[in-house]
Amino acid sequence: MFEVMSEHQFWTAVVIYWIFSAAVSSMPDPASNGGSGYLWLYRFLHTIAGNITTAFGNKIPGLKTFTVLLVALLTAATSACAARYIVHPGALNKTDSAAYDILLVAEAAIDQARRDYNFGQLPAGAKPALDALVRSYNLARDSWLTYRAAIANNGPEGVYFTELNQSLTDLATRIRELRESAASASPIGRSHQ
Repeated sequence: MFEVMSEHQFWTAVVIYWIFSAAVSSMPDPASNGGSGYLWLYRFLHTIAGNITTAFGNKIPGLKTFTVLLVALLTAATSACAARYIVHPGALNKTDSAAYDILLVAEAAIDQARRDYNFGQLPAGAKPALDALVRSYNLARDSWLTYRAAIANNGPEGVYFTELNQSLTDLATRIRELRESAASASPIGRSHQ
């Protein structure tokens, strides 16, 4: 149930808000001789629930215009649904799939950097950063394969998850270092950031 709620965050929020609003709307009107505490609570909850017209009636001039503008702004600001990550076919779980994506991005960065280096578009000073990126990619790929094997064999994934996470973090750092070393030594790299 929690997975459904996390994947449909917008609609979960709408349902929770609807339940809250219905509960607040069912509150009895404050009596004219009632206490100020209940009047405050009534107005506060109706204001939170968005029932501003119920809370203040016609006591605020221009409230209808304000309410229409507020609803229009909120409608424009909210997205229809939360972004969803689609797991690759053959992936063992979301972590496995996301790690695969990161490795694909790193592989593409390595291939592009090698092409640039071979055509003289990558400065010679960036070669150590490229070599460090390749080493980091190989370690991250090995960590990913070890993690996959642990998951597939119902092994203890915690240790392997930590190792995979650290390897992928290091890989992202090496990609950033390559980009920075290429940009600092090359006017072409600086203009494309």
